[in-house]
Amino acid sequence: MCYDYKTLTADIDRLGYDFIERTLIGKSVEGREINCITIGGGRRTTLIAAAFHGLESITAAAVMRFAADYAAHITSGEMFFGKSAARLFVRNTLHIVPMVNPDGVNIAAHGIDPSNPVHSELIGMAGICDFKREWQANARGVDLNHNYDARWDAIKEGPSPTKYGGEYPESEPETRAVTGFVRRVRPDALIALHSQGREIYRDFNGYCPAGARETAHKMAAESGYAVRHPTGTAAFGGCKDWFIHEFDRPGFTIEIGYGKNPLPLNMLDEIYEEIARLLLSAMA
Repeated sequence: MCYDYKTLTADIDRLGYDFIERTLIGKSVEGREINCITIGGGRRTTLIAAAFHGLESITAAAVMRFAADYAAHITSGEMFFGKSAARLFVRNTLHIVPMVNPDGVNIAAHGIDPSNPVHSELIGMAGICDFKREWQANARGVDLNHNYDARWDAIKEGPSPTKYGGEYPESEPETRAVTGFVRRVRPDALIALHSQGREIYRDFNGYCPAGARETAHKMAAESGYAVRHPTGTAAFGGCKDWFIHEFDRPGFTIEIGYGKNPLPLNMLDEIYEEIARLLLSAMA
């Protein structure tokens, strides 16, 4: 069982609430839609983005379950893990981009039939690999979480299953979809979901915007996650790095779950509550 682009689209279609807005913010290399779900119209704005990497589709499943549960609790008026969803709805505008990298997710989920011309093209770019165990990049072999303009560097020299930052910052349509939307809505905070490690990263290049420490420790207290400083290749070129650098507002990378990517989708049942509590605390 996998959480692919088709499953995501069906889940978005099932969100049949008149207070949820669906916006097309861009398209992938292969033309798949990159959608944003917006819930609420309050003054405080938070953007949650997920599935930057092909092997991390569990993050998309997590935010879609969260969106459905949040909407249901807004409607019912019941408490949502100790928080009033109805009150949060009034105070917050929540934007969710559940699958930044739909092509990469599908490649990692299903592989590519050798008869498909895309297969030979990717093999030519990135070399022989096990797509279902290695593919983190988009359909051009660019790691989208190294394609942002924040100490950008092409870590690898050319297209690869992972860690190639592209020809230049924002070279990829998926990255531009996110940055363009962020520049339009200018959220107060941004959360980028990844897997795995049960960690919260709150700073970029040693700098932490006002309010970020407090929010990070709130999220940690609710989830049991550890607040860490990113190191190595995790320390630059990412979405939250760019957001902190360009907007000087709190940006966070959350590494959900623990294990080896791709985390099994059935793990979501055991880790969902900690994720939901973490996200709710960021909005409170």
